[in-house]
Amino acid sequence: MSTIGNRIRKECERLGLSQTDFSGLAGYSFDQQASYECDEIPFDCLQLHALTEYGFDILYIITGGSIRRMNISPDEQEIVEHYRAMNEASRLKIPEISNESAYKRNIESIGNK
Repeated sequence: MSTIGNRIRKECERLGLSQTDFSGLAGYSFDQQASYECDEIPFDCLQLHALTEYGFDILYIITGGSIRRMNISPDEQEIVEHYRAMNEASRLKIPEISNESAYKRNIESIGNK
């Protein structure tokens, strides 16, 4: 059975973090981190929320399900989350801004050849 501790361990692996790395990010001792991964000590909501800053998929940790369908960076994930939080009028502006930025980048790269 997949437990919260197991899923935290898998998220650390996905992000390339050792237990020592993770305990440093979270501000825990190594022993405390091991206790979380073994489900001896439960995580609370504030601790889980703090992990989002480092790219952890909290939905996956809590439920075992994930909204992440692609292997994207935390920055890209943040953009997706911001897009989802926008109203329709703001969303309609995104393609124009994106196309303009990509066009300018392409022109710059052609000019540098």
